[in-house]
Amino acid sequence: MSLKDKKIIIAVSGSIAAYKTPHLVRLLVKAGAEVKVVMTQSATDFVTPLSLATVSKNEVYSNIHSGSQWHHHVDLGLWADAMLIAPCSANTLAKMANGLCDNMLLAVYLSARCPVWVAPAMDADMWAHPTTQANVAQITKHGCKLIPVGHGELASGLIGDGRMAEPEDIVALLETHFAPYLPLKGKRVMVTAGPTYERIDPVRFIGNFSTGKMGIAIADSLAEAGAEVLLVLGPTHLSATQTNITTIRVESAHQMYDVAIDGFARSNIAIMAAAVADYMPSSVAPVHRIYLKNWAS
Repeated sequence: MSLKDKKIIIAVSGSIAAYKTPHLVRLLVKAGAEVKVVMTQSATDFVTPLSLATVSKNEVYSNIHSGSQWHHHVDLGLWADAMLIAPCSANTLAKMANGLCDNMLLAVYLSARCPVWVAPAMDADMWAHPTTQANVAQITKHGCKLIPVGHGELASGLIGDGRMAEPEDIVALLETHFAPYLPLKGKRVMVTAGPTYERIDPVRFIGNFSTGKMGIAIADSLAEAGAEVLLVLGPTHLSATQTNITTIRVESAHQMYDVAIDGFARSNIAIMAAAVADYMPSSVAPVHRIYLKNWAS
């Protein structure tokens, strides 16, 4: 999964859409992400810190300090691979656009060096207001990534734009962002590697000291780039490590040739890295049975 082991901050502001946030956190944790939650004080009126601490399996931060404990917003901002403000109220949006910093959420936002996504949630008229749209333009200019609002029934009873995006859609967006770059996805590549052994008789052969390391490394790199790889591998104790590699082991040049000709016809790319033996006997000597006299008799 592309979200496995990713560190994600979920920042919750005061909006009725906060009822979706526990489900969002649960989906991210299920996808393998480590999630820490930051809340504004007004957000705690809509969803409890205990609920979010339970589903995230981490402490929830809502104050810069509590008692004698100082919560390091800078550390949080440096810790994260991504920050997601969901829901983002009109009030929080306005403060972000103007660089205000009067709560834990905004302190973390201003300290974050990671990509920041914003999922707005508000009534239709608030969303459509020119001031709100100017604030949206300002935060996107600053580098924030806007998650489009949904259309539908709102808390006021009106029908219109302003719904926070659904948790499943937000998770899919983050998965797309963190998906590995696979420039060779959909391509089929054949690689030959290793030596060949040409038998002289059942005991001896003509060969070389090739280990196949180079061809195997090439095959692994191609597979990491998304290619479907056919590795035609001569005699060696080594193996490829990537799961999307089909390895066919061969011994002689003729065997390698037959497999490579078949694979070549089905490949977009062919890389010939094998160290094929320079000579091949015209015939292989058969097995000779030698009977030794029992001298003891």
